[in-house]
Amino acid sequence: MSVYPISTPCRSVNWPYPMEPIYQVLPAQGVSVSGYKRSDLTLADRLFMAAVVNMPPEERPWGAITWMAKVFNTSRATVYAIGERGRMGMQALPNGQPVLIAKTEANRGYSIVEVTSNRIQRTVLSMLFPGNMSGRDVGVCLETALDVSRSNAAVSQLLHEAGRRAGEILANVDHSPLGPVVLARDELFTGRHPNLLLVEPRSLVITGLYATRDRDAETWACALLLTQDRDVQVVGLAEDGCIPYAASCRAAGLNAAIQRDIWHPMHDIARVVGDIKREAGKLQKSADKLEKQLTTPRWSDTVFAQWVGLIEQSEALLQQAESLCFWQDCLRDALEVVDLRSGEIRDRATNQWLLDETMTALQQFNHPRIQELSNKLLSQAPDWLTFLDGLAQPLADWQARTAQHFADPQWAAFFQSHVAGLWRLEHAVHHNGHRHSSQALAETRLWVAEFVADDPVAHALAQDLLYLLERVVRTSSAAEAINSVLRPFMNNRRESTDQTSRQLFLNLFWLWFNMHPFDRGPRAGKSPYQLAGIDLGTDDWLTLLGYPPD
Repeated sequence: MSVYPISTPCRSVNWPYPMEPIYQVLPAQGVSVSGYKRSDLTLADRLFMAAVVNMPPEERPWGAITWMAKVFNTSRATVYAIGERGRMGMQALPNGQPVLIAKTEANRGYSIVEVTSNRIQRTVLSMLFPGNMSGRDVGVCLETALDVSRSNAAVSQLLHEAGRRAGEILANVDHSPLGPVVLARDELFTGRHPNLLLVEPRSLVITGLYATRDRDAETWACALLLTQDRDVQVVGLAEDGCIPYAASCRAAGLNAAIQRDIWHPMHDIARVVGDIKREAGKLQKSADKLEKQLTTPRWSDTVFAQWVGLIEQSEALLQQAESLCFWQDCLRDALEVVDLRSGEIRDRATNQWLLDETMTALQQFNHPRIQELSNKLLSQAPDWLTFLDGLAQPLADWQARTAQHFADPQWAAFFQSHVAGLWRLEHAVHHNGHRHSSQALAETRLWVAEFVADDPVAHALAQDLLYLLERVVRTSSAAEAINSVLRPFMNNRRESTDQTSRQLFLNLFWLWFNMHPFDRGPRAGKSPYQLAGIDLGTDDWLTLLGYPPD
């Protein structure tokens, strides 16, 4: 039996070596080799690939492995594996003359990975989180990288099974290390169906993520009850102005302090200011057109009166916009924790007075958009200063400790204002982008460092005050930030067609996010569970699901 047909090799077209002419005379249908997954590769094909792979490096043309992988419709790893098997087989020949071992990538210290079922499952789940691949993309990647194929149904079945396991794990997580927490909540829609999210803002631990059919008060009440069943001690909620929120607390029997998000009112005011300025700009354009008629002999008193009226309306709108910007700054000042100018920690009475004055001024505007805005803000205003109530007692305890360390009360107040001012300047420069405060931040940081350099007690007091101020929750930004991470994963999820499959998918995201380490920022290198002190026995979420490394 001959492997190669009797033929005269033609002259090489691309390679100045006998490699391509030999490939051209390989039989289309030759001797098949049993026991291999690629049954279409004949014995002649495998011998040809083994011969090329085991050529000396100085004789084998550059790009030969890639070329063979292309013409035989396989991967480079498969070509190297066939070459390795061929080399081992030829070494066992009776003549005892081993062939020259080519220094290929297969024997340069790289280990050959065995493609097991467990490795495939770990790969599929890793492609999902954080890879965000769909079922079809997963199949293509598996076939390209590992020469294995999985259908969309098999991938969906794996995700559903892993989602069920993740739900069982999440139900048994002990959240007691979190202690009393203020949770931020928000919802993210998948089509017309909401996903309800509850998150602890400091560590970003997701404490609840539920797929629901609606977001009314009863549904949110069930989400709150389920979250409390997970040993989460809820003492407060940070939320936006969604109408069902207040009723959901009453339905759940939850006596928690409500902190309305302070970012949304600022955004609403800025949007109204922009709309009013655009309205004034349209009136000004109309006035400019009439002004051109006033320079011609055809002008009349009627045109002049219209022009004057448009100018007055435009100027009045601009004046109202400027006044609204002023009261927006006053509202922002009323919602501060620490005064940026003096470093004074605000008290409830001072901020409440400034807030009341601002609300009274907003009600004096006669523009319909501003009146509608003021009514909306007035309904939310009672829950804007809740953060000061939660800060009052811890701050009083800290001040009592500070008074014991500093004999002079003026020194204690001076120390408090500088440490609090340092915290406020840090947020102004690094969070709000106020670069003009960089010099003040450097000076304050230097003063505090020198003050506590030789005083361990003062250093500990400064750290405790910074910790207290950092734990103040005024917005629901944490929930919205996680929603921004979840949103790309929820787009085009074909396996999440109903509420059950959507919940299984959310379970996987829930577990992965809580266990994945952050790449950058102040939390870099640690996962939300690690930041919160929650230990599940392993840091690998795939091992926890039952898919450990091989």
